Amino acid sequence: MLKGKKGLYVLLPLVAVIWGAIIFQVVGAFSDEDPVVVDTRDISVAPIEAKEREKFILDAVERDPFLGTLYRPKKKVSKSKKIVKKNPLVWPTIRYKGVVSGHGNANAIYLIEINGNDQLIKLKQTISEVTLQKAFSSSIRMRYKGKIKEFKIVN
Repeated sequence: MLKGKKGLYVLLPLVAVIWGAIIFQVVGAFSDEDPVVVDTRDISVAPIEAKEREKFILDAVERDPFLGTLYRPKKKVSKSKKIVKKNPLVWPTIRYKGVVSGHGNANAIYLIEINGNDQLIKLKQTISEVTLQKAFSSSIRMRYKGKIKEFKIVN
């Protein structure tokens, strides 16, 4: 290709011209001068005419065009949902009063008031359909008819 100083004399001005054009474009894009519009004409817009669409109705499919068999739509079986109102679960009045003995071990006894009666209960023990699931120093978890609820200690 071009060897020696000939290539340098040809390519160096070419590179300078290309970089100059790029820098000119970038500087021109960030300048604050707005281009001046010389010729302003009023533009008139003609209203667009819309064609009314043709309405058509699809016929029911009687035969499969590829297999030639009759088309039989599947019958929809409507299942009526039975609305069963569940009675809201009414918990007995439960108040956690604290630990009586054995604080923190498996044989701990807790004082719990159920429907106004004080009961001494151990873990997993059931009284009046209420089971003590877990117990902590500040709260307990009780199970009643499959539902679990947490109760805080009474001050």
